[in-house]
Amino acid sequence: MLYFLVFLILFVIIAPALVIIPQSFTSLNYFVYPIKEFSIKWYVKFFENSEWITSLERSIIIALLVAVLATIIGTLAALAVNKLNFKGKNLFLNLMLTPMIVPVVITGVALYASFAKVGLNNSILGLVMAHSLLAIPMVFLTMSSALARFDTNLELAAMSMGSTPIGAFFKVTVPGVKSSLVTSALLSFVTSLDEVVVTIFVSGADTKTLPMVMWENLRATIDPTIAVAATFLIILTLGMYVIKEIFEAKSKD
Repeated sequence: MLYFLVFLILFVIIAPALVIIPQSFTSLNYFVYPIKEFSIKWYVKFFENSEWITSLERSIIIALLVAVLATIIGTLAALAVNKLNFKGKNLFLNLMLTPMIVPVVITGVALYASFAKVGLNNSILGLVMAHSLLAIPMVFLTMSSALARFDTNLELAAMSMGSTPIGAFFKVTVPGVKSSLVTSALLSFVTSLDEVVVTIFVSGADTKTLPMVMWENLRATIDPTIAVAATFLIILTLGMYVIKEIFEAKSKD
């Protein structure tokens, strides 16, 4: 019964997103169920449009950079909280979680005003920084939990045998929490890949991501090309979670 309830909950959550995939194969110029005739013409149109392709490539590049940057910063922050006792530690914890609490519209407005003063609007660097700001709290929570469970005596043993603290971290701690590191990177990747609200504020004509192009097309007209773009986002997102599960399964072996 429990397995059935879990499956039902997952189905309710995932089904609305998966419904769009068949629509990307329709032969009509609009969305309708049931699909009368299947066609790949919208995929052809997608790949023939340089704006769609460029935005997809840009989204993947930005997401990869965010995965690296957010994972490093979030892990260092979690390590500081786990290892150090310093004045204002509770304030630091609250600040690390602020991007998860503050509405993304407010974050977008604040980033737009801040980036405008230093010329980071409509730049890849600005988008990477903005998306990383949203991803860091998830990395921080994931790595804080992993480091709290990690046996610090292993690090002490390594240092007692001549290893430096940094060497012990990379040779002992990192392998011990590598599953959480991979999870953090994948969550950061997905967060960046799907982000649109903050992107609207800090991107421009030269730095449109795929969700941004989808949003602009939804305002002008709706055709199944958007369903094709959504399908790629769904596949990339689900692919990240499949990779995560495979990696965790191998780590347990």
